[in-house]
Order: sequence, then C-alpha cells, then structure tokens
Amino acid sequence: MEKSGTSRRSAVKTSLGLVIGFHLHGMQKVMGATLEEKENFGSPHLANAFIKIGSDNTVTVVIHKLEMGQGVFTSLAQLLAEELECDWNQIRCEHSPVAPVYNHMFAPVQFVGGSSSVATSWVQLRKVGAMAREMLIQAAARRWKVPPKSCRAEKGVIYHPQKGSLAYGAVAASAQKEIPPDSLVLKDPSQFKVIGQSMPRIDAPVKSRGDAVYGMDLRVPGMVYGVLAQPPFGATLKTPVNLGPAKSVAGVVHAEVFGNLVAVVATSTYGAFKGREALELKWNLSSDPMTTTETQSQRFSQFFETPGTPVIKHPETLPNLKKAAKTIEAEFEFPWLAHASMEPLNCTVDFDGKKAKIWSAFQMPTSDRAAAAKALALAPEKIEMITTFAGGSFGRRASKTSEFVVNACLIAKSLRKPVKLVYSREDDMHGGFYRPYTKHRVKIALDAKAAPIAWHHQIVGQSVMLGSSFDAQVRKTGIDGGVVEGVQGTAYQLPAMSLDLHMPETPISSLWWRSVGHTHTAFVMETLLDQLAEAAQQDPLAFRRPLLSKNPRHLAVLDLLEKSSFWKEKPAAGRRFGLAIHESFNTVIGQVVEVSLGQDQKTPTIHRVDAAVHCGTVINPTNARSQVEGSIAFGLSACLFQELTFKQGQVKQRNYHDFPILKMSQMPQTRVFFVASQDPPTGLGEPGLPPIAPAVANGLYRLTQKRLTRLPLRLS
Repeated sequence: MEKSGTSRRSAVKTSLGLVIGFHLHGMQKVMGATLEEKENFGSPHLANAFIKIGSDNTVTVVIHKLEMGQGVFTSLAQLLAEELECDWNQIRCEHSPVAPVYNHMFAPVQFVGGSSSVATSWVQLRKVGAMAREMLIQAAARRWKVPPKSCRAEKGVIYHPQKGSLAYGAVAASAQKEIPPDSLVLKDPSQFKVIGQSMPRIDAPVKSRGDAVYGMDLRVPGMVYGVLAQPPFGATLKTPVNLGPAKSVAGVVHAEVFGNLVAVVATSTYGAFKGREALELKWNLSSDPMTTTETQSQRFSQFFETPGTPVIKHPETLPNLKKAAKTIEAEFEFPWLAHASMEPLNCTVDFDGKKAKIWSAFQMPTSDRAAAAKALALAPEKIEMITTFAGGSFGRRASKTSEFVVNACLIAKSLRKPVKLVYSREDDMHGGFYRPYTKHRVKIALDAKAAPIAWHHQIVGQSVMLGSSFDAQVRKTGIDGGVVEGVQGTAYQLPAMSLDLHMPETPISSLWWRSVGHTHTAFVMETLLDQLAEAAQQDPLAFRRPLLSKNPRHLAVLDLLEKSSFWKEKPAAGRRFGLAIHESFNTVIGQVVEVSLGQDQKTPTIHRVDAAVHCGTVINPTNARSQVEGSIAFGLSACLFQELTFKQGQVKQRNYHDFPILKMSQMPQTRVFFVASQDPPTGLGEPGLPPIAPAVANGLYRLTQKRLTRLPLRLS
C-alpha cells in the first residue's frame, strides 16, 4: 500500500511494464458550466495517467476516488475496461496520488463525495479506455504495416486477419510513441460487454483474506502512536497543564499541549491511551445555551417567530393561508448525528523536516495536503500522500478543516519520527463533526375540496458549508443549499410555495453526513404529502402522480413500485405499509416498507422494504443493489435509534451501545428494482437513505394513527 505512483505527463517505463499517458481534451470540467460546455472544456496540456499496462498483460487502473466500501475500484474500472477491451481477469486497481490530472470534474480539487464518482467519470474514463485501445491498435498496426482499421481488439489482444495476434503487453512500449486520436467514438449501449454486468469486486479478494491495508493497519518502521485529549465544544483548557502523570506511564515517549488539545505519544496505542487517562485535565465549560440540547431546541424554535432569509418567495402564500378552508400545521425536529463509521479516524505522518509522507484514507486529498503543508511549513509538492482503504466514511473523512491530518502533522513536526494519530471510537464520537440539528415548521392551506392552495415552509438549521471553500458564498447569500435541498427544487408541483431559512451558528461543529440536507427534508416533504393524500381521501401513491406529472423519472419509479412492490398487497394483521419517494443527487428512489409494533406497542419493526430506483445506466447491478441496501440500513439506524445529545458542549453518547447501528437481525428483507434506462448514470451512494425514514413514519401512522415528527421515531 505504500506504493502510490506519481502523476506522469508521458509514458514511463516501470519494472512491471509501461505506463501509457495521453492527452484528454474536454475532460477537465468546471463548476457552473452547462453539461455541453463541461464536455468540451479542457486543456490539452493535462495528461492523464489512469492506465498502466505491464509486460505480463496486467492492466492497472489508477482510481482517483477513495475506495471506502462503495465499490469504486470495480465500477470505475468497468467504465475504463469497457472501451479498453481488456481481459477483466487481468485488471488490478490502485489509488491515485494527488495531482491536478485526477481533480474532480466539477472543481479544481481531488475529492470523492456527493455520490458523484460514477456520474462524473462516465465519459471521462470511457474516453481514457478508448484512447488507450486506439493507441495500442496503432502500435500493432505499425508493427504489422497494416491500416489500423483492419485490426480489432478483444480481451487484451489485438487481432489481424492475416498477421495474427499481439497481446497488449507486447505493444505497450511502442504505444507510448503513438499520437492519440483526435476524435473518439464511444460504444453504443447495445455493444456493452462489461458495463451493466455484475463483475466481481476487485477489492473483494484482499479484503476477504485480510490483506487489505486500511489506515488502522498501516505500520511504518520506528512508528509511535499518538492520541489526543479534546475539549468539549465551546470549552477552553485550563492552564498550566501538568504533563508529568502522562509521561510517567510505561511506553509514553512524549506529551505536549497544542492550543486546546493535549497529545500523548507512546510506543503502543494502549500506552498512549493509558497515558491520556493519567492526565488530570480541567476545562472551562461553555455557558452558551447552544451547547446544551434542551436550550438549543428552545432557541431554534424561537427563530420561527421572526422572518428568515427568503429562499423561495410566492406572493400568494400568505393570502391563501388566510382564506384556507383547512390548515395542516406541523413542526419537525432532527437531532445531531455522528458518522460512526466502522474504522475511526487515523493518520500516519513521517516528517524529517524537509519532506513528508502521509498515509490515510483521504476523501479530499488536495485540501488535506494543503492543510498539511501549512502545518508542516512545507511546499505541497514536498508531501507525498498515500491513500489507504477506508472502513467507511459517510462524509466524515471529507473534513472541512482536515483536522485529523493537521493534528497528526503537528505531533510529527515535534517528534521528527513517524507518528500514527489514532482516534478511539469514543474520540471519533466526541470529536465532531456532525450532521447538524435542524427544525422545520410548515403550514399548508387547503381549499374546500382538500386541495392544497399554499405551502409556507420554515427551516432552522446550522450550515454545513460554513468553514468550507463555500463559506464566502454562503455568508453573502445567507443560504446554504445543503440545508434546504429537497424542499428547494422539489419535484412536486405545489401551489403558492414559500420557503425561508434561519442558519444559527453554534459552537458544535457540523459536516455533511450521508445525503446531507435530504436526510431531513425528505422526511418533512414525504410525511406531509401523506397527510395531503389522507385529507384528499386518496391512495398515497396515486395522490402523488398528478403532482409529479412533469417529472417522467419520478413517474417511472411510481410505476415500478406499483408493478413490482408489495404496495397493493393486503397487509397482515398488525402490519401496515408506508411509502415515500425522493430525488437526491439526480437519482429518484421510491420505497415501500412493511411495519409493525412489538409487544410493548412502542418499538417499530421493519419487516420488508421494496425500493424502485431510477439512476440511469446501472454499471454493476450487484454493487448498485448493495449501495441501496446499505443506505437503507444506514437510514434505519438514524430513523429508529440514533441521536447525539449535549450538556455544556459535552457529548453524552460514547459508542455503539448508546448510538446503535442496525443489527443484521433487524435488517428487513429488501428488494431493489431498477428502472431500465440508457441515460447517463446518476449518484447512488446516498439517494437510498432519504426515503426510508418517511416511509417508515407513514407506515406507522397507518398502523397507529399517530403522526411522528421527530427523529428517531418513538411511540410513547
């Protein structure tokens, strides 16, 4: 795992064979351009190095997205392999280094997030594969002295009717001298051999054998282990700090105060944790009411009584509310949530004063390297970033401040020896950053026929973008799209809709969490749509159709749900069905759930989930199903169990025992159906999460006649 490779502007010989480098025109997309403009924008000076072909015919695909369990080592390799016409069994994958050539298609930085990996690589990597294939064919044709058009490639071999065949490895060296073709014709979907197939996961063998190297597994000669004592939110460390008790613990080699943090370093993680336990730290706790759950809730509710920043304005909202025959009013509450990935944060730094190597599961390696460079007082090019596998992330490793990287760098800077900074599960739970606490208040006006005539929506929620590269834009407009998405831009045709936003800041740090604002906006919209269906005395699925009549992808999902799910079955005694449909990251997903209550009549049980998905072209059906199933499990965990609570900035929850993850025994029987489509693929890592909680809540209402408006769902 320590081999990361380097960015190359031309082919470079290696001991394993050859790296094919080539120019890609129109591959570097820019934020804000139209799709057509993005496809044609680019610099001919940007050389891509996504493929290494060895003399033994192995094809190494350099993956520029963090593999954190979502399957990009496989799905992105499929895009490239489809056009490269290589043998799938000869494909290998490795994480890319940090270089502009690997930047995201919508921003001048390298990162993975927003369920964008496949969608933004759809054209890019297919062109990479097609270009490499044509260069290999040209090299073979030149050797045979025949026209390239008389040759064809299949499964890593180039064929000619008279000349015979040449394996890719035999012509890779000469292919580097070929001029890339000016234009490429990508395959029609009817020609796909790899795309659309459930190819086996490339990372499965090493993970199954236990050979995969995660950040927690990494070992470097002479390495020591660091842990941090972190303050409660809003608190300050009382000084002076007596480090003597920590230094006297066996194995401890160093202890130091870094501002509001205290680092303890030892020859083992056990020694570092014991050294930290020996410290007698005192904190000046915050009296800010925003650092205690109960008072924060009260403050957030007060914002509803004052005008917020207008996000959607409609002149008829307030007049229509006044003339309503009936009004539906509801207030919703969503707690702080931790990401709680299986592998807690960690980062290893080897710094000798002049250069550095840093190992971690980097979700945003460009900004992580920039932050590390500042902490180490180095030029970024003096830092080598080696990306390991990640045991989950759900947004947490995409830190706005790169704090876990910076803290590791600060310790290494003091010691000048390899240091691995390790977070325990409790450290990870207490150290921030979180899905922010949010409230909604909605008033809907109905006419005498129970049809909606106005929708007034208020959201109070802490921004997830403040403190990021979008900070200035958010402060200027007063609107964070990550808070209002799912209400703003709703697919429903709702009359006289208005939306305003309050974004109070608190000492508790926020961050994007799997599906970001859709985690709460989908719940509000979909439970209210069920209320409207009830007022109109209509089936919830049928009621949604006319409101989505201008959105054929949503209608296709409803059609698939109606055809393939259990929605039209008669529920068993003591069970009911709930439904929700929501679009996020350009993917539309509808879900039907079957719910019941335990003997205490308070504990929901989810028996079945059927999901209908419109995500364009499905690259790998098995992996795509896994993404939706994983999102459902993640969403049910938050829906049924999870919340963080605070007292003076101190997190009360510590680990999985009081911040539970759905158990395998609690996972419902799940089926996933895909709308057949040849559209470009859309996001899939997150969109399966937003509909699950409202579907459960809608099912519980049909069972109990109680409208639940707070997560996690609790029946008292």
